[in-house]
Amino acid sequence: MIKKMATVLFLGCILLNAKETSAVAQDSMKQQKKITYGKILEKKEVMGYDYLRVNENGKERWVAIAKAPVQVGDTIGYDTKTVMKSFKSKSLGRTFEEIVFANEVYLPDNKTVMPSMKTLLQPDIEKVSSEDENVTGFKEKPVYTVEEVHRFRKILNGKKVTVVASVYKVSRGIMKRDWVHLGDGTGDEKKLTDDLVFTASSTDLKAGDHVKASATIIVDKDFGYGYFYSVLGENASFIKQ
Repeated sequence: MIKKMATVLFLGCILLNAKETSAVAQDSMKQQKKITYGKILEKKEVMGYDYLRVNENGKERWVAIAKAPVQVGDTIGYDTKTVMKSFKSKSLGRTFEEIVFANEVYLPDNKTVMPSMKTLLQPDIEKVSSEDENVTGFKEKPVYTVEEVHRFRKILNGKKVTVVASVYKVSRGIMKRDWVHLGDGTGDEKKLTDDLVFTASSTDLKAGDHVKASATIIVDKDFGYGYFYSVLGENASFIKQ
């Protein structure tokens, strides 16, 4: 009996130490990624994103994250690598003097969300119906707008195109490539035609960079996990302007 109890106690100590080690490892990982914590004061939901006004130890700021089960009063962690200045949201009808677009998000302990490929790359992408596409007026050009690439996507399929645009988000190292979100002020935010994604093996780009970008267009790309791209630029090259 004594031997059996000793064994149980020994196993219990191992499990306890494993949990403590795991917790320490997670805390260390968060510190290495420079995670900031803030308490949610206000929440606005827009097209797959949550726009959160948070309090960071007395300092208020806006943070945008992929849609998640968070509420006013929750404290969350997030990275601040991508900061946009004078960001205009057409859906909200306002301009944010400064807003963080977080790639790494830590939810409250009692709320867990399994990240999907859709969340990692770009939330809430929907299939664009071919019935809504207007392909009239197409002309080959040396440089296209973001809206034109969406509108003429089937004609441009397989061709190399160039756009001049601003970088508003870079998701790095997903499926061994960087995903660069581009915008030039054209397109419709509600129809998701104001955002064009180009991928490359690696880039040194950051949000706010103005670039001349070239890539081969592919259409109707389905990565699975319920994640679908109506248009995507692959093997992209970028020249900072």
